[in-house]
Amino acid sequence: MNKPYLWLGLWAGLMLPCALLADNTDTRAETHANIRQAITEGNRAYEAGELSQAATQFDYVSTLIRQLQASELGTLFPEPLIGWQAEPVNTQAGATAFFGGGINASRRYRKDGANLEISITKDSPLLQTMAMLFTNPSMAAMAGYRIKRIQGQTAMMKEEGNSRDLQMLIANRILIRFNGQGITEQDLNAYAEALDIEAIIRL
Repeated sequence: MNKPYLWLGLWAGLMLPCALLADNTDTRAETHANIRQAITEGNRAYEAGELSQAATQFDYVSTLIRQLQASELGTLFPEPLIGWQAEPVNTQAGATAFFGGGINASRRYRKDGANLEISITKDSPLLQTMAMLFTNPSMAAMAGYRIKRIQGQTAMMKEEGNSRDLQMLIANRILIRFNGQGITEQDLNAYAEALDIEAIIRL
C-alpha cells in the first residue's frame, strides 16, 4: 500500500472514535439546552395563564428527559465477554404503548452458535405485573422459574431446551432481562454480574 494512503487510513481510524464521542457530547448538550428552553417557555406560559401551552411545553420536557434517560441507559450495558461480540444498543423512550410510557434499552451479543439479548426497562406501569412473580416464589415455580440471587438481588431463571431466560426486578421499577439461546449459565451469570445496577438505579 502507498504510504500516504496508509497514514491516512491510520489517522482516520484514530479520529473516528473521537468524532463519535464529540457527536454524542454535542447531542446531549443540545438536549439539555432544549430541556431548559422548554422549561423556561412552560413557566412563562403558566404565569401568563396560557395553561394549554404550558402543559404542552412540560409534556415536551418529560419526553426529552425520558429520551435522555434512554440514551444514558444505553451506556450501561456490559462489554462483551471474551470471544463474544456485541451489536449497537437500541433505545426507546415511552414511544410505544408496549413500554407503558417507560424507557427501554437493549443490546444483542453473539458468540459462535450462541446469542444473548439484554434488555432494561424502567418506570413502566406494566412492571407491576412482574412484581407478583418475584414476591410469590410458588407462582414463579408454577411458571417454570427457579429463584436465585445475583448482586444481592432476587433473580428468576427459566431453562427450556437450549434457551435460558434470566430476569431481575430492581426496586419494583426496573426489569433487567437476559434472554439467550445456546448460552451457558456461567456466561449468563457473568453478564448479570457485570451490570452496574447502582448506576441503573440512579439514572
